[in-house]
Amino acid sequence: MNKKFIAIPALLIAIGGGAVFAQSDLFVQAVNNPSISAGEAKKIALKQLDGEIISFEFDADDRTPHYEIDIVKDNEKIEVKVDADTGKAVVTERENIRTITTENPVKTDGTEKATDSANNSSIITEEQAIEIAQAKAKGTVTDIELDEDDNRLIYEIEIRNGKMEYDFEIDAKTGDIIKYEEDLDDDRFED
Repeated sequence: MNKKFIAIPALLIAIGGGAVFAQSDLFVQAVNNPSISAGEAKKIALKQLDGEIISFEFDADDRTPHYEIDIVKDNEKIEVKVDADTGKAVVTERENIRTITTENPVKTDGTEKATDSANNSSIITEEQAIEIAQAKAKGTVTDIELDEDDNRLIYEIEIRNGKMEYDFEIDAKTGDIIKYEEDLDDDRFED
């Protein structure tokens, strides 16, 4: 008779544990297959804020899969969070920056440069910044962002290559590498 009392709770624990594992599998599946695609998320963000996307990233770290999109509009950099399941867009941050335009780009050696209208000097393009970073660290660019730090425009670039992650800060005016970090890619251990 005592065996029945022990077997029943053990059975209930096993069933409950199975349900928890099944739910975690559904969560992993939802993270890997968001309802809103990257292209749809970009359209949603641009519909809310007519500007230029300068940074785009998918994030599922906080159990709510979403896209983080930085848009430049007028003299402002605006971060928009788009829920990957519902498509709901929310502005999460606004920051005043110097205007960066690509009107009347300066041509040098066949490459275009954008113009920093705050001091009328040219800055390198996103593609040129990527080339500079990839000359030092081969891999896939997973994030790029044009930012202002201490009245200096910089490109922040993240590159991943197998086990390694490389972070760069590149001066947008000179193309000089300001900061370079090399670490093991911790994200590869998550799942």
